[in-house]
Amino acid sequence: MINYEPFLTHLQALGKASPQTIRSYRHDLKLFEDFARERSVSGPAQIDHALIRAYVTWLREKVNPRTGTPGMADTSIARRLAAISSFLEYTRAEDPNLRNPLKEIKRKWQKNSKPNPVDEYDLDLLLASISNQRDRMLFTLFVAAGLRVSEMQQLNRDSITIEVERQPNGKLRAMGRGEVVGKGGKRRNFYVDHNTLRAYAVYLKSRTDKEPALFISERNQRMSVRAMQERLAHWCKQIGFRPINVHRLRHTYATRLANAQINSMVLKDLMGHNSFATTQKYLKLSDTTLARGYFAAMEQVGK
Repeated sequence: MINYEPFLTHLQALGKASPQTIRSYRHDLKLFEDFARERSVSGPAQIDHALIRAYVTWLREKVNPRTGTPGMADTSIARRLAAISSFLEYTRAEDPNLRNPLKEIKRKWQKNSKPNPVDEYDLDLLLASISNQRDRMLFTLFVAAGLRVSEMQQLNRDSITIEVERQPNGKLRAMGRGEVVGKGGKRRNFYVDHNTLRAYAVYLKSRTDKEPALFISERNQRMSVRAMQERLAHWCKQIGFRPINVHRLRHTYATRLANAQINSMVLKDLMGHNSFATTQKYLKLSDTTLARGYFAAMEQVGK
């Protein structure tokens, strides 16, 4: 039996992994443990190249219980392999003779770091087609606040504070502000624009339950991360779209702000990234923005 619990306890003690990350690691390692047990693998020393390759093949052929289709996406496979690799590196600290075959295998299934925002036309059509008020508010807020799904899942009704400021033209404008615990237990602020706040107020007014969670299931319990993803897949199917991963809404948020010429370092903080290099991967400027920047720069050069 492969005992991975000490590794998860170690991660938790370091405080560098959120509860959602710990749950994901446990799920991924349990899946690998079940696979390995069926092949009489009883410990980390028996994990070799052949077993990892067999596991990848198994994942690619495994039927997805949610969609009924065979094959796991390469990004999902990469996540599961990363969990195994981290576990083996932890184990090697106590047994230097132990090998980590994942460090030696060239992984063609590594995550594609290129941004993949949802097309604006498709996004407008999707949101307009959602008849469920909770779901429409949920995905509108994803795009407006740029939160990770684990961060969205932790929001309560009172997580967003509404402030009103007077603009230079004398008009009043509402702004939303909140705080979440992101990756590594790091706290960060997020903001909500006034248009989304109007929809947020309407949504809260429609709630008749007493649950503190901002988004709840049909059983009046806090919505799970999986449920949020499944609801997005449901509405995509309703209008004939290919399933959209919730994380692509975060890509869309970043791309919108980049095309609005927001300061890149400000975007880094809004996204909750530790490294600016990570933020750069999310930036995919539109042709219009690129052209505007080019001609503006050339005008300055010509002066």
